[in-house]
Amino acid sequence: MSFLQAKPLATHDFYAPIHKGIRLGLCQMLARLGAADAGDADLPQLLADLRAQLRLSEQHLVHEDAVIHTALEARAPGSTSRLAQAHEHHRATFEDIETLACRIEHAEGPAKAPLLRALYLRFSLFCADDFAHMAEEEQLMLPILQSLFSDEELMALEDAIVSQIPPEEMVAVARLMIPAATRTDRIGMLSAMRANAPAEAFGAILSVAVQPNISAVDFAHLSEGLGLAA
Repeated sequence: MSFLQAKPLATHDFYAPIHKGIRLGLCQMLARLGAADAGDADLPQLLADLRAQLRLSEQHLVHEDAVIHTALEARAPGSTSRLAQAHEHHRATFEDIETLACRIEHAEGPAKAPLLRALYLRFSLFCADDFAHMAEEEQLMLPILQSLFSDEELMALEDAIVSQIPPEEMVAVARLMIPAATRTDRIGMLSAMRANAPAEAFGAILSVAVQPNISAVDFAHLSEGLGLAA
């Protein structure tokens, strides 16, 4: 791409943590859809969880469009056109998936199983598209950002996104982002959260979003790294 102004000097990467979490959520959901039977009693909950995962993906697009793409366009006009097209394609996919989910909810008898299979395959295609899209952002767009913005500016963009996330969405994000991170990165991310969140809110993230979703050994390592009482 010709938008790369110079050898990247900045090193901050705001894509990796959230993209790892999204990948984890998509993989978990794909596995659950693949294992679902049309007669499962918990099928309504599965569809509700699918919608929640897609809302998280949709909000991720909204944050990128509003903050990252706006800032990037200001310094490199035209640089986000391909990304914008991918985001619109994702939104069309969300509508396709919602249509299938609704058809499953209203189907009866033998008509439900082939619809569930179609939903699984459609969601698998979305996963493939999103994995490729996120890899493009990390491998192609991040170096452009790092060549046009300083680390301080990139961190300010990330802070602008975080400040827009309501508490309930933050918990949903943390449920995926923390388990998907390395042990070292977990300590760094949660240290930053603790520094910028009320003690009660930080405690809720630990107890609701983090501890139930990582192993006891990993939580002990995290607690030690954060200096929490055993």
